[in-house]
Amino acid sequence: MRWLLLPYAAGLVLLIILPALLSFALAFFRYDGLNPPQFAGTLNFALAFTDDLFTLSIANSLALVILPVPLRVLGAFLLAWLARGGRLSALLRAAVFLPSAIPASAFALAWLWVLNPLYGPLNRVLGGLGLGQPGWLADGQWARPGIALLLLWLVGEGFLVGLAALYDVPRDLEDAAAADGAGALGTLRHVLLPLLAPVLLLLAARDAVLLLPESFSHARQLTEGGPYYATFTLPQFIYEAAFDRLDFGLASAALWVLYALTGVLLVVVYVVARQWNVGTSEEDFLL
Repeated sequence: MRWLLLPYAAGLVLLIILPALLSFALAFFRYDGLNPPQFAGTLNFALAFTDDLFTLSIANSLALVILPVPLRVLGAFLLAWLARGGRLSALLRAAVFLPSAIPASAFALAWLWVLNPLYGPLNRVLGGLGLGQPGWLADGQWARPGIALLLLWLVGEGFLVGLAALYDVPRDLEDAAAADGAGALGTLRHVLLPLLAPVLLLLAARDAVLLLPESFSHARQLTEGGPYYATFTLPQFIYEAAFDRLDFGLASAALWVLYALTGVLLVVVYVVARQWNVGTSEEDFLL
């Protein structure tokens, strides 16, 4: 059976580990892809941290993780709870998962229309309700919330995980809670949420890791980092440093900052889990 893991292990080494190690070595060289690399020590890291766009890109990347991740996890879990049964459960499951099955480019173009400040349906609804109509992607203050709103719809995978975890909860526990007088919301709060906290923690860690690079494709298609660099993320800084300016050493240094940032987010999730007394061992994830 172990031999079946060989193709996966080979892909992991050739496509992830080896390129990561090569990029770490390249981070200490000045290299434009045309001339021989020249050793530069830690100059690339120094140049990155003295670049205002670099620090701004880190702040924008964190903003597109800190806000959407808790809402995505909570939304996926609540939708899974609603879709466990009932006449419309099949329709709800299809509606929730469908956005995750649409190609990213098509999904971004659809939201470019939804968030249009002049004739987009979202602003038309807000106007009909007598509420303000933001400029969304054309406004530096509303561009990040607009992309965060887009990311909230991509919860299909988390929805399926939450639905499977809910089906794994013994029905006797919910029946016992109902017999003790707990309503649907009481059962959700006092029975299901504590039992599934490790699963929600796993989904939060997954989303935190995925949204750092994933937000780049949507932001680049919708705003190209604007307006006024409001959605200029760290992956876009890496992309432009490597392929626009041919500064592969600087791009590699920024890439490893992205790796470090991902590690910090995982540590934060772990610390929060320990503060909430949520177990993280393998046994805790087995219901």
